Amino acid sequence: MNAADTSTPIAPVQSHLIFGGLVAWGISHATSRFATWRIFFLCIGLLTIIVGGLVCHLLPDSPVKARRFTESEKVAALLRVKENQSGTQNAVIKKDQILEAFTDIRVWLIFISTLLSSIPNGGLSIFNNILLTTFGYTNQQALIFDIPQGAVGIVFVLLTGYLSDKWGDRSITMLVCILPTILAAGLMYGFVAEDGTPLNKPALLAGSILSGTFGAAFMLSLAWNASNIAGHSKKVVTYALTLVGFCIGNILGTQTFQDDEAPGYSSGKVSVMATLSALIVVIIGLRLYNDHLNRVNERTLEAMGEADREALREQMAFADLSDRRNPFFKYTH
Repeated sequence: MNAADTSTPIAPVQSHLIFGGLVAWGISHATSRFATWRIFFLCIGLLTIIVGGLVCHLLPDSPVKARRFTESEKVAALLRVKENQSGTQNAVIKKDQILEAFTDIRVWLIFISTLLSSIPNGGLSIFNNILLTTFGYTNQQALIFDIPQGAVGIVFVLLTGYLSDKWGDRSITMLVCILPTILAAGLMYGFVAEDGTPLNKPALLAGSILSGTFGAAFMLSLAWNASNIAGHSKKVVTYALTLVGFCIGNILGTQTFQDDEAPGYSSGKVSVMATLSALIVVIIGLRLYNDHLNRVNERTLEAMGEADREALREQMAFADLSDRRNPFFKYTH
């Protein structure tokens, strides 16, 4: 899975800010006995149900079941798996892979990175429009400003796909997406007085618009982690821990913005800078550890004869081994 494969379908996800902002702005003008937030949730909820049904019906769970692929294309997809040694879907639960997942420091680094990236997501996704009103904008203006933020998000998602493929490096591209959000949180913190008075509205607006760029890094990390974990049972455990980290982080993120700190919300802004700075350290640590494991695998293969090495490669191609038990597995940047 290359980054372009991931970023292209995910780019429309960022358009929810544009679409949602327009819908919310339009609904905010409604005059009805029905609360405007209820109208919004009914519209978005109905659309979610429709799209979810289409996804369940149209999206295959493996290349082999993709109806749009010819038989030769399905074979090509399997040969690609054979080449990168990432394993195929396997319904057999392997206890050794489950145990390995819980004892592999890389899996826990993935969990921590997901947690750290989800904390600012939980805070900013809920409080971003509230922050805009504290900067001196009206509620309706705050809703319409979701549009440029969504546009910036789409640009960064597509840019990450292009740069990571061009550079052959996902971790560095992730840092490119994280740094603007740290800068944005710094702007929103630095240009607000201690009593919450906005000191520079254009700078604060720029910070708000840039605050969502880290979302592209999170999406890229999903592809990065998927390509660096092998063994179906181990992948399932890793994905489960990723979901747990995502949920916990989003819950914690909402608690970083406290009512008693309004309208400045200094703790929330500082938490964005702190968690994303820590995330950079985790990404670099994971990258260095991947390099270490690659060197270990290279030394193992160098100790084998060429005939033995090729015979073992064929044997392990579809064996559904975990990445730590397969010396042919190559961890990516």
